[in-house]
Amino acid sequence: MSFNDRFYPFISALIILIIAVLALIILIKPGINDNMIKVVAVAETKPFPHRPEDDSADDPAIWIHPGTPDSSRIIGTDKMGGLAVYTTDGKELAYYLHGLMNNADIRYGFPLDSNKVDILAVTNRTTQSVDLYKISRNGSLEIIHKSKLQTEISDEIYGLCMYQNKKTGKYYVFANSKAGEVVQWELFPDSGLINGKIVRRFRLTTQVEGMTADDENAFLFVGEEDVAIRRFNAEPDMPPGDFLLPGSSAMENNMIGYDIEGLAIYSLPDGEGYLIASSQGNDSYAVFDRKAPYVYLGSFRITEGKTTDGAEGTDGIDVTSSMAGDQFKHGFLVVQDGSNIDNNKPAPQNFKIVAWDSIAVKFQPNLRIR
Repeated sequence: MSFNDRFYPFISALIILIIAVLALIILIKPGINDNMIKVVAVAETKPFPHRPEDDSADDPAIWIHPGTPDSSRIIGTDKMGGLAVYTTDGKELAYYLHGLMNNADIRYGFPLDSNKVDILAVTNRTTQSVDLYKISRNGSLEIIHKSKLQTEISDEIYGLCMYQNKKTGKYYVFANSKAGEVVQWELFPDSGLINGKIVRRFRLTTQVEGMTADDENAFLFVGEEDVAIRRFNAEPDMPPGDFLLPGSSAMENNMIGYDIEGLAIYSLPDGEGYLIASSQGNDSYAVFDRKAPYVYLGSFRITEGKTTDGAEGTDGIDVTSSMAGDQFKHGFLVVQDGSNIDNNKPAPQNFKIVAWDSIAVKFQPNLRIR
């Protein structure tokens, strides 16, 4: 028997083994390991009225009722048709067929004539605009813009967040495009409604979507999807102050998996708290200190529980530190679920709801609660 005849089977088997290992490495998502903290959702919203394979749900926004925390609401965008309003246990109360809605955010107490109103801002891809809504005390929505806030961006309107200057009381909206353009409007009362004017524009070099503004510290955080999280000054008359958060890039942190998607802030007194980011590429959520130097504190995943499935491929997220009833005494997190499962079968997309204290207690040392 020749050398080739004797060793050919072993060489073939070795080649097959190497190929299998390489394929496994490619298939395994970055950052998923046994050290990843795992939590479960306590509730989930009613799925959107679409097919399981449709990419519909995108971004949630939490509204805290000023007098009755149990009556707080979750507002979710449906980029295939509109807006849905839910209770904090996921029951759908209303659905508004107002366009291809992408990202949403809320601010409280906008001065309008002799009243103060809570407002929701949403990017509407049907009209390439930002739409503004008044949130009524029962959580229902009413259009309150004098006219839609139009942009002249070169690409499709995409991400959004709101910002309020705590010194001047002025309200702003940021929106971006897939081309990395960012536009900032200042909002103002106009004949009993709300209008806006563009006060700043700037551009990043690659695709962005997720944004959140830190009102107390006057910063804007932007997720550059295939790069990292960037911080800018939120005030339109300040230098941009572009700063890349350390530990927010998959190139330097193996617990991050591109794309970087939704961003949200868990607020604590004195400007303290946490910045949370959806790490879509490995179905996890990264937590950073809210203040510089923005230390990376760890990541967690939402896995299957007794009554809910996990969350995968998350786009938008929102979080609150405010009490929202007995189940959420220290606030809660809402995330979009890109691969919803119901009774072991694929289901249309929805949002998962997680109590903040169930996350905080899993970290060592524990994350703070309000």
